[in-house]
Amino acid sequence: MKRLSLLLLLLLTLTGCSYLGQIAWQAADQAGRYSAKQVAVPEIAVPAGYRAVRVVNGLNFPSAFTWDGDGTLYILESHTVPAPMLKPKIVRVRRDGRIDRVALSGAGAPNGDTAIGLTYHVGWLYFSHEQKDATFSISRVRPAGGTVETVLAGVTVTGDHDINHLLFDAQGNLYFGVGSATNSGIVATGDPVNEKWLKKHPEAHDRPCYDIQLTGKTFTDPGGKTTGAFQPIGQSAAKLVRAESPCTSAIYRLKPGAAKPDLIAWGFRNPVALGFDANGGLLVGMQGADVRSSRPIANDPDSVLRVREGAWYGWPDFGASLQPIGSDPLIDLAASGLAAPDRTLLVAATKPHAAISGMTVLSDGSILVAEMGDFKPMTDPDDKSHAGFQVERIDPAGTIAPVYRNRGAGDALPASTLDLRNAFERPVDVRLGPDGNLYVLDFGAFITLGGPPKAFPKTGKLFRIEKE
Repeated sequence: MKRLSLLLLLLLTLTGCSYLGQIAWQAADQAGRYSAKQVAVPEIAVPAGYRAVRVVNGLNFPSAFTWDGDGTLYILESHTVPAPMLKPKIVRVRRDGRIDRVALSGAGAPNGDTAIGLTYHVGWLYFSHEQKDATFSISRVRPAGGTVETVLAGVTVTGDHDINHLLFDAQGNLYFGVGSATNSGIVATGDPVNEKWLKKHPEAHDRPCYDIQLTGKTFTDPGGKTTGAFQPIGQSAAKLVRAESPCTSAIYRLKPGAAKPDLIAWGFRNPVALGFDANGGLLVGMQGADVRSSRPIANDPDSVLRVREGAWYGWPDFGASLQPIGSDPLIDLAASGLAAPDRTLLVAATKPHAAISGMTVLSDGSILVAEMGDFKPMTDPDDKSHAGFQVERIDPAGTIAPVYRNRGAGDALPASTLDLRNAFERPVDVRLGPDGNLYVLDFGAFITLGGPPKAFPKTGKLFRIEKE
């Protein structure tokens, strides 16, 4: 573990899913540390006749990537680890290997700490990002850089999750998902993820897309706060919760030129990744619940779901596989005019805590999902197995199996655990490149075992899977 010991000199001590560093970050912010030197990576297992190649090194917590019409590559930095000196950036990798950044200027430029989605569409780079008032925006900038234009602003997403990946259809409609504010419908003290925003935003809570009637079930957290579903911390009296717009746990469509997005479907915990199947149907990769907070949920997988317009997908009373969660629901379905979600909308489910973070659909109808990997013990303090840290393939029949992962028997594990130099740490996105090869973006080292979680700057990478 010599390499990991050296990395410990750069560690960032963390306390939740979004964190502030306690070290100097000047070195991490130097673009000169990026590298486009191509290195074969035999440590990553791929199908026979293929090999993995590292094509970009030295990235800071990347979350998404895309190409413009000329084949120039762009990578969005700053996912869920905001830190001083590490504001959201778009890294440009030119076709000749030169690496620089896209200048982001003007009043619409991001001034918050995190960014998630990035895509190219008809001459513009579109990206989702936080603003300093804790709202999220979707903005766009020309690939050459310059003034950032606001596409959608003021989306209130205060809580555990944000606006995620972005997807355009052939008509120019923009699709995006908004995640939940909490793990399972209840704000709680003592929850390591809620704690990162609770003091600053005690009013934050999940917001339904339609009026709902509650069962009245409440939960008392370690801080002595008794809280009900879809209510701020310490509040539990509501029986009827009115719809809010925008709501959380939903998928939206923004038509060209529209000022407000249309609600497509709701009841998703964290709808992260989006794609279209061969028939043009919308697919979503969703992250399931954790064993944390005052309403912990065990054994909830991640899943890929077909999106049916107008449907409710069950969260927080149904898990990512559309199965009921426990025997004490939060929502009175009959009084709310809701029915259990249609399980035929499930395409496939991963192991619990795999953390689907990116997805692409191939021409043969198969689906690739990039799995960031579990954050145990934070997400499940008792289960010692591991999930994620790989790319899985879902075939047209719905069977899911690993297709790209670090070599070794048993559960896939990150490179730092295996003491490998260039292999996967936490895959966060997978895309088919303009050259016909598959590319996998890796977030970098994020260690959750052995004390407080630690993230390491300059460890993000991009890999290409190519024929030998």
